[in-house]
Amino acid sequence: MKKFWIVILVLLMGCAPWMKVGGTYKNSHNKYSVDLPQGWMKLNTDKSLFITRDGALLQNIIIERVDLDEPLTNTKKKLSKNMLPLEASEVIIDNISSDKAVLNLVILENIPVTIDGNQGFKILFTYKNKDGLKFKSLYCGFLFENWLYNIKYTAAERYYFSKDVGVFEELLNSFKLS
Repeated sequence: MKKFWIVILVLLMGCAPWMKVGGTYKNSHNKYSVDLPQGWMKLNTDKSLFITRDGALLQNIIIERVDLDEPLTNTKKKLSKNMLPLEASEVIIDNISSDKAVLNLVILENIPVTIDGNQGFKILFTYKNKDGLKFKSLYCGFLFENWLYNIKYTAAERYYFSKDVGVFEELLNSFKLS
């Protein structure tokens, strides 16, 4: 998470342009397509898809494809392609809980989910940042070949999470590997 926020802050300082989105988005490099909500903005980056409507720190959706051979940022635990979804979710939870920027982590739910026919996991959690702002996140993912695909929604808990969680669910249901 710490690495994520550093990247976001650097990008917000003018290194990459924002573009309006809506409709089907195809990522040929990461081999997926997804329907993006109308009126949201996309950060132009090759590593991941990052979208927001009201601002990166108010609510965002991120889609990434992570190589299983790459070490995770905050834990020594590793993912492997033979893991069950629940095992993979436990490694992800350890990675999140080991992030020094994530304070007061509370796991509310860790359940199985199917994403484009792939068995995966859905983690619902809350945390606070260093300034005491409380966030709520949905982290959905699945292992495919030598990759972890993850689709994450994070928003300020008080107002924004409930406002756009339906948008996230629609996006998640539209996700397709190509």
